[in-house]
Amino acid sequence: MPAKPGRWCACCRAVHSDRCPQSQPWVKPVHKRSGRGGRPWQRKRERVFERDGFVCQICLSKGIETIVTLHGELGGVCDHIIPKAEGGNDDETNLQTICKSCDKIKTHAESVRGRGG
Repeated sequence: MPAKPGRWCACCRAVHSDRCPQSQPWVKPVHKRSGRGGRPWQRKRERVFERDGFVCQICLSKGIETIVTLHGELGGVCDHIIPKAEGGNDDETNLQTICKSCDKIKTHAESVRGRGG
C-alpha cells in the first residue's frame, strides 16, 4: 500500500501526513472596542442626557419639548453634533441628546452628504 501523501506546512516548511506538531490551537481573536458601548461611554452618555435634561436638543431648537430616556421605547440617542466621519470627536461639547426620529433624519442627511448628494 502506498504511503499517504502529506501536506506542505507553511508554519515549519515541511511535509506532514497529519497536523503540524508546531501548530497552535485556534483561539478566537480579541478585538478592541471602538470606545462606544463600554462602561466609560455609557457614563459619558448618561452625563450628556442629564446635562440636556433628557430632552431632544433638535426638537427643543424648534420649540418642541420631546422627552427621552436612556433606554426603552422613548430611548434617546447620544449624537455627535459634528459627525466623527467629518472630523468630530467624542468630547462632551460635541455630543447632544436627540430622539430617535431626529436621529433617523440627521443620519439620513449625513449619509446623503457622505455620498456627495
